[in-house]
Amino acid sequence: MMSEPLRNKISIFIACHCPKLVPDGRYFLVICFMLFSVGIARPQSRNLGTANNKNITALNIGDQIPDELWNTPLQVVNHPQGKQTINLADYKGKLIILDFWSTWCVPCIKNFPKLHALQDEFGDKIKVLAVTKEDADKISKFFRIGAGREHTYVNSVIGDSVLSKYFPHMGVPHIAWIDMQGTVINTTQAEYVTSTNVQNILNNQITKMVSKIDIDRNRPLFLSEHFSDDMQLRTYSIFFKGYYPGLPSGGKLKKNKVGKIFSRQFTNSPIMDIYYSILYQLFEDHGEQFNLSRAIIEVKDRALLNGIFKADSTFEEHNLYTYELMVPERQADSLFYYMLADLNRYSDYIGSIENRMVDCLVLVRTSSKDKIKTKGGIPNCTFPASPSILTNHKLSVMINMLADDTPFVGLPIVDETGYDGNVDIKVSRVKDLVSFKKELNKYDLDLIPAKRSLNMFVLKDK
Repeated sequence: MMSEPLRNKISIFIACHCPKLVPDGRYFLVICFMLFSVGIARPQSRNLGTANNKNITALNIGDQIPDELWNTPLQVVNHPQGKQTINLADYKGKLIILDFWSTWCVPCIKNFPKLHALQDEFGDKIKVLAVTKEDADKISKFFRIGAGREHTYVNSVIGDSVLSKYFPHMGVPHIAWIDMQGTVINTTQAEYVTSTNVQNILNNQITKMVSKIDIDRNRPLFLSEHFSDDMQLRTYSIFFKGYYPGLPSGGKLKKNKVGKIFSRQFTNSPIMDIYYSILYQLFEDHGEQFNLSRAIIEVKDRALLNGIFKADSTFEEHNLYTYELMVPERQADSLFYYMLADLNRYSDYIGSIENRMVDCLVLVRTSSKDKIKTKGGIPNCTFPASPSILTNHKLSVMINMLADDTPFVGLPIVDETGYDGNVDIKVSRVKDLVSFKKELNKYDLDLIPAKRSLNMFVLKDK
């Protein structure tokens, strides 16, 4: 076998936790707790659709390309010989690299020159074939007047409804590797399409590429392929550090019938993003609103909390986290308390909500004249941009935007105006606290430095 795909870089332990060092040196901490009742399991169907009136079964690593796929006509653009359609059979005996992409995918477009260089380097030994679901009109415009003007050398399948079913994926770029014998040897991210890896495959040598196995985020993470709908999952938790290529970056939640959140999920995210979502809910439970000015960070390396950016503006992968917790629906009110407790147990930090006397800015009214009452209209907030406009919103909306996104504030803002209605406020040319106070003074408002006893989130190293 020419490629040794590292399909499962994460070891999952039931009702336990332990550190795991994986083959390429990345470190994962995995915690997984599961409690479920078992019914009669149904086998999972792999029938993903039809093409040319035939059922299509998704191909796994190690599968052979079926004859019907070899011979399926595929519409293409930018073919070197000007062809309008091709078959994969045109490239039998070569290493075929399928590059799934979209016109909105910036990393996909940035990969084009590298893939083109590899095609030139290896010539007839390989075929790099781009694949997109987007139609001819959109692709034609992309290569004519869009970002693709510089990449008209890209030979791409367009309007794809076949290859994406044989090689299902949820994100792009997505690379499928087919060796010279017509075997699917891996599915990876684009970073593994290198001259070294291509040469190793051509030389029948082992390559260690991390496989990109996409996960359905609507089901429990890492149980998507094996967990039957007839099994009632009652509670579940997983937490690990490190990047998983088959998941996007972001969050997801599930609610019960009365709107209570009983499951919260974060994937490939900086840990401060996870804390923020937890604290927003915990503070709201106490009638307050959390923002970053209500956090006291007492950790040695603060940069690790928000993710370390690389030169290409993407995150350092080793410092991202994936965390999911689901509790029984009757315990939904405790979900976010459990989440904070989980992070305290399993992360490198200890976080707590403490009442502290802190420096802050107090928002007050300087007269009894009402200069801020809203005139109605569509609610809008552009704070902290310039001009900053608050229309038909509570003052709390402005306060939270200022506390989160305005560097010159830097302190908690406490509203002591006693004003409950919606307001209209517009400020501009704000560069510092002094100029902002002058703008507020026009509305008979002021920000006064003071000390107040406030609930604060305190985060420390273990």
